[in-house]
Amino acid sequence: MKRQLLGLLVTLCALPVYAQTVLFQEPIDTTGTFPVGWLTRRWTTTDQTPSPGSGGFSFALQGRQADRLCTPVLDARAATPDTLSYLARRTGSYPALHLVVRASVDGGRTFPYVVAPAGAALPEADGSWASLRFALPSEVSGTPTLQLCFDALGGTSASARVQLDDIALHGTGQLRRWPLAVWPARIDAGFVAVGDTVSLQLQVRNQTDSTLAVTLPPPPSPWWLARTAVALLPRQTDTLTLFVAPTLADTFAVTWGIPLEGDTFPVSLHVTSTPPLHALGWHTPTIAARAQDTVQLGLQLQLSGEATVLQGLLVTALLPAHRLTYLETLPGASLPNPTQWTLQTARRGDTLQVLLLGDGLHALPAGSYPELLQFRLVPGDVPDTTRLVLALNALQATTATPEAAPMVLALHPRRLHLTVRPRTAQAILFPDTLRLPATVAGSRQTATAYLSNPGGERTLHARVLPPSDPTLTVAPDSLAVAPGDTTRLTITFHPTLRDFGYRVATVRLRHDGVGTDTLLMVEATGVGGLGDATEEGAVDVADLQRGIRFVLALEEPEAQDRLVLDVTPFPYGDGRLQLDDLSVLVQAIVRNAWPDGHPLPVPPPTPPAAGKQEAPIVFRPVVKADGRLHLEIDAPQPFGALQLVLPPVFCDTTGTTLPPEARLLAETTPDRLTLLLYRLDGASFAPGRYRLGVLETERADTLRPVRWVAVDETGRYLPTTVQPAEGTAIASVPRAPIFFPPYPHPFVAGQHTALVLSGELPAPSPFMLEVFDLLGRRLAVEQGQLPGGSFRYRWEVRDAQGHRLAPGLYLLRLRTSSHTRTFPLVVLR
Repeated sequence: MKRQLLGLLVTLCALPVYAQTVLFQEPIDTTGTFPVGWLTRRWTTTDQTPSPGSGGFSFALQGRQADRLCTPVLDARAATPDTLSYLARRTGSYPALHLVVRASVDGGRTFPYVVAPAGAALPEADGSWASLRFALPSEVSGTPTLQLCFDALGGTSASARVQLDDIALHGTGQLRRWPLAVWPARIDAGFVAVGDTVSLQLQVRNQTDSTLAVTLPPPPSPWWLARTAVALLPRQTDTLTLFVAPTLADTFAVTWGIPLEGDTFPVSLHVTSTPPLHALGWHTPTIAARAQDTVQLGLQLQLSGEATVLQGLLVTALLPAHRLTYLETLPGASLPNPTQWTLQTARRGDTLQVLLLGDGLHALPAGSYPELLQFRLVPGDVPDTTRLVLALNALQATTATPEAAPMVLALHPRRLHLTVRPRTAQAILFPDTLRLPATVAGSRQTATAYLSNPGGERTLHARVLPPSDPTLTVAPDSLAVAPGDTTRLTITFHPTLRDFGYRVATVRLRHDGVGTDTLLMVEATGVGGLGDATEEGAVDVADLQRGIRFVLALEEPEAQDRLVLDVTPFPYGDGRLQLDDLSVLVQAIVRNAWPDGHPLPVPPPTPPAAGKQEAPIVFRPVVKADGRLHLEIDAPQPFGALQLVLPPVFCDTTGTTLPPEARLLAETTPDRLTLLLYRLDGASFAPGRYRLGVLETERADTLRPVRWVAVDETGRYLPTTVQPAEGTAIASVPRAPIFFPPYPHPFVAGQHTALVLSGELPAPSPFMLEVFDLLGRRLAVEQGQLPGGSFRYRWEVRDAQGHRLAPGLYLLRLRTSSHTRTFPLVVLR
């Protein structure tokens, strides 16, 4: 019967109650789920040591840890609760002083009202239940967000226990528990300047045991809300952010209604934009400075003639996310007797709290204080001009009265805009091109470059990106250059037996100065590597000829010759120079790669000089009547071997005209056609005209050798030249465009006047030539018309302003109406 009466009472408490003595009572009827709407972390429900009251269940807290037990948020706008009653019991190890009952009228944000003080909230005697009653303060009547809290401080042992039961509120009127608790139910934004925007938080909590979905209508102007709905699980709490942005000077007092279960929960909103009489704000709301400069900011205080004397204040400021290398708070010039004031600051992330409190004899009377407090800060480096905002977020102020009554102070100006200009650093690298002398494989060659920071306002920081060329190293790999200073960079070239030859590399310095990465072009040649017996930086027919003479014992090889020509078994050899070494060398030359696929070194761009002033051996492409291109040479003097490298194309060597004892190899790879003419007896070929092969698809007037060398029987280079094509046969225009690599390449500014782009087009076509650096910036563009058939276009290697391109690596993009080709271009000085 007792339980049935309790169930009826709980049901009645959930409904509006009119003119009843009991306005609210806790509904504990189980030891499982905690009562809906009640808040706690450690309190539980129990059926042990039941009270003489209803139900046989009670709230319990055991142990040394403190915790709060809070009622649901109740609406008392239509009620006058005047009494709190409950049953309480404590064990001997739970002190009678360790419970305080408090009341909140803002939904639990603060609990300023004490209903039952320490020593009265628990029975004096331990071990037995006692009935307690306390009068409620009048301030709890009429509030829409009433909440009571049983603040337990913890026992003195692990077995200490406190129990509460039959918690009830008595009075008159209607005490309502909304399914959605909203607090604070009255939001006062205080002063907000016209044009400013302030955000305030609103807490909402589901006080039911089911999911709650609430539609949020727009609040009245000048308030606004980004969200339009909220969904809450049972007992879940969420935070809404309300914004207020007045557009005119006035006072706005409005009510925002939230629809709930056929009714409307009202939230009062208040803000004024009328200039305040009492205010704390930034003295100068707009300041400009450079990064790493010390910036002084002042907080000013204005108290009108009617203001009460100010005892202290606690202000919270939101700092910018930008790094501040230094921050200090000092008494301002307007603060009288600064030694008699306590000034403390606490910084947590981007939040700064400043406490200013005068002693009992010193306070601030009404008046103007242009610099009450001073902030000194140093903004860190910024990549570009950056605008930072320092905002005053919250303020508490107290009067110099015994009650320490709060003083209403507006925050105005609330925001300070700090414009930070970067300190610049200059990155000047000189020279911008390094040319190292020929370096024997296995040795090292160093050169020096300098990174300068002329006219810089701060230290320049740079790091060297690892060069893509394994033969180059740069030290140090990171640098810090003070303003006006210069730092040395050492570039080391270390060719090896496998990695040598002509090499052009770009050393990239990434820095934090003005502009983009700084580039250093390095040109070097490694000689004497694997296969390079002549120490010219290439593996070619001259090295083959030297190897033939060593194998035939016509000459005695030196130690270096044995090192580089003994390649079988590959790559370290067997200590002897034999025919198989020559075979590997021949195959490597025509394939432009060693047996393991490692490419042969790139030959130096300047061909080796001939030893004597002799008539050159001429390469002459001849167009015969059949329209095919015959590859012929004219040798006015004896020669030992020759090597001809052309763009990749098939070569027919069945109709050749060769001297006696000649061996001819022709090999086409994806990037070249190599023809090698030599003999194995160490003798010379007689002077004469010889045909090395026939090309089916190449036009004579566009055929240019990639490499053309000839040597005598000792391996000495002979002079060579190329003669324009002979014959009148015209090959058919190709069906698809053909673009040849631009030449000369690399382009040497001091030696060459123009770069030639050539090819063949099936029909006349407009064209566009674009030039880009490695950062993708377009430096030059030229347009025009190209004829059908063969074309040649000269470009003077100048940018859009007519200046010669600086040494470096560039990309050339040639567009026609149907095709696009891109070529790399290396410019040397």
